[in-house]
Amino acid sequence: MNTAVTSIATSTRQIHCLTPMRGIAAIWVMLFHIDVSLFYRDFGALLPRDQTGLFSKGYLWVDFFFLLSGFVIAHAYSQQLSSRPRKAAVTKYLWARFARIYPLHLFTLGVLMVVTPIIAFYYPAVIDGSWATYFAWSAVPSNVLLTQAMNQHVYLSWNMVSWSIAAEWWTYVLSIPCIIWLAKSSLRTSIIYAVGAFLALVTLVFYLPEKNLDITFNYGFLRCLFEFNIGLVLYQLFLREKMNTWLASDFIVIALIFAVVIIFHLRLHDLLIIPCFSLLILALGYNNAQTSTLLNKPVFQYLGKISYSIYMVHCLWFMVFWFLFPQLKSQWGITSFSLLERWSYAAVFVALTIISSHFTHSYIEIKCQRKLLAWFKPTK
Repeated sequence: MNTAVTSIATSTRQIHCLTPMRGIAAIWVMLFHIDVSLFYRDFGALLPRDQTGLFSKGYLWVDFFFLLSGFVIAHAYSQQLSSRPRKAAVTKYLWARFARIYPLHLFTLGVLMVVTPIIAFYYPAVIDGSWATYFAWSAVPSNVLLTQAMNQHVYLSWNMVSWSIAAEWWTYVLSIPCIIWLAKSSLRTSIIYAVGAFLALVTLVFYLPEKNLDITFNYGFLRCLFEFNIGLVLYQLFLREKMNTWLASDFIVIALIFAVVIIFHLRLHDLLIIPCFSLLILALGYNNAQTSTLLNKPVFQYLGKISYSIYMVHCLWFMVFWFLFPQLKSQWGITSFSLLERWSYAAVFVALTIISSHFTHSYIEIKCQRKLLAWFKPTK
């Protein structure tokens, strides 16, 4: 590794510019689900769906997570996994990832498993056809074992967004040889590998009847696997600084964000978002200008820090409002929301999520992660 590569690899500032994007992505996914709860309960939408896909296409930010995950994992673990003794490095890596994602996943699953039978007993009026689907007890084992994105069911269950966490976990496991191999491969080989992963993703998209990237309970694992491996290659490009001279500018970052917004707004084909997100990750990684200064403001860093909690906890609030809305119609006679009321609901939803995420981040994510890492120290 040459000096330039070493300087980038050991620099944390560039990587820190990506942290706030996790928060922005998590909030956009939350807005997507807020819009879903309104639209499919016949209360309208945050923005007219026949005019824009800004929120209805919000599920695509999960693809940003998958690409970024590969990039960050390569940054954090590629050298460690390539070292000797490898068995200890692999064990440490897997335990660190398990300690990072599983406690909060188990907590949100546990909350739903405890609360839903109580609600069903005391308030049976809230139960409708979606209740049996979302809270299918037959899906609990797959949720516990993190296999709910492997075509075991024909529906999303319990904490709906946890399918992506399950997909990431098994991607972490199966991508270990790829992380090690790519760290030692030439740039040409890495690029060919990324093109192969993208073509595999294209094949998956056009194999399925919907022909889009909204792939979750069925083949969500493959969606994650292919994009994660593209992210691994993005990190190799990042290390070699092949495009930093033009990607590092604020103009390029703004242009890429604009391209993402256009793809969403015009509802262009989902696959176009992959190169845009890929370039955006590299551009934000390299940027040391005004974009970096803005994203390193405390509010954005904080949202990035609690982004995993935002992502996981907002689905609990989704369930609350999803089953509350029909009661507004039957009990209160409220059959529609004005645009102001819809956005007021969105503001309340976001506030409740961020407040609760503050506590789950501190008392579930961080505490459990530290305890698990302290408890298990792999031997050589």
